[in-house]
Amino acid sequence: MKFLKFAGIILLSFGMLVGCSSGTGSSGEESTTLSFAYELPNDHPWGHGAEEFKKIVEEKTDGKIKVKIYGNGQLAGSGREIQEGAKVGTIDIGISSTPMAQMNPHVDIFSLPYIFESREQAWEVLDGPIGEKVGSYLEEHNLKHLAYWEDGFRQVTNNTKPIQSPEDFKGLRIRVPESDVRMETFKELGASPLPMAWSEVFTALQQGTIDGQENPLSVIHSASFYDVQKYLTITNHVYSPATLFINKNKWDGLSEEHQKVILEAAEAGRDINREMNEKQDEEMINDLKDKGMEVQIIEDIKPFQEVTKPVWDMVTEELGSDAEQIINDIQEQQ
Repeated sequence: MKFLKFAGIILLSFGMLVGCSSGTGSSGEESTTLSFAYELPNDHPWGHGAEEFKKIVEEKTDGKIKVKIYGNGQLAGSGREIQEGAKVGTIDIGISSTPMAQMNPHVDIFSLPYIFESREQAWEVLDGPIGEKVGSYLEEHNLKHLAYWEDGFRQVTNNTKPIQSPEDFKGLRIRVPESDVRMETFKELGASPLPMAWSEVFTALQQGTIDGQENPLSVIHSASFYDVQKYLTITNHVYSPATLFINKNKWDGLSEEHQKVILEAAEAGRDINREMNEKQDEEMINDLKDKGMEVQIIEDIKPFQEVTKPVWDMVTEELGSDAEQIINDIQEQQ
């Protein structure tokens, strides 16, 4: 199946190269079609943001740039595969959240447990000079950072017991994305973290291969985890941004005017994505309760902060003084 999916991506890319130009970099550039890939369901806020992105790009370029959206893992089943596809040019535009740290380790700074206590704090950092600096590291991998969209604050579900304190994590097999920071966070909490591709998670929960997982409410809800998980704990342990990026060669082939449109569309899609996530969170908690999940809300986060503080030390040791400075800048800005 992986071979067939890869072959499909290659054929798609070849067809796009044959059928249209990538642009001449002038005001008279020819028409082109950009593929836009993400792994989550189409009704997720990423999907709504992607539709807004498409609308703005096509309207403001008078149809010279068309956007073909491939949601729900149609082109690649994980964020890692999407970013790798964009790197080599088989995908033009993509979104990836936690796996982005495999290419750009500095993104892990934003995923440190409890570094952000509110969305507003996170947005101020991500949309300013700090976010721009961290995003610039992607150019080393033939990717151009466009904007930080949002996964949101991550919560924990499991099928074993309610979680009310760090001690309750002991022994739980929790699926995490492919991220050293996320792995270490749950090890410090006493769980047994298991990295796993997104496309495999529902089945693993259903079959009991894993006890639980951690994700934003929008993902928990849109993926119907309420069908295979009993307990939901609002931990807010990590705010997870999602990086929107474009293949650098494709970007460089666009005129300056069209590059501005792409950036404008990226920010408009970001705003819809964030607005939907924020608005839906409370509604989704109530709906998940109605669907049979038992919900615990962690009011006192200090025990969780204390237990996971070694993860901060790990990141600064691995990334050095540059990361330490970025962390200091984030804390000073709050």
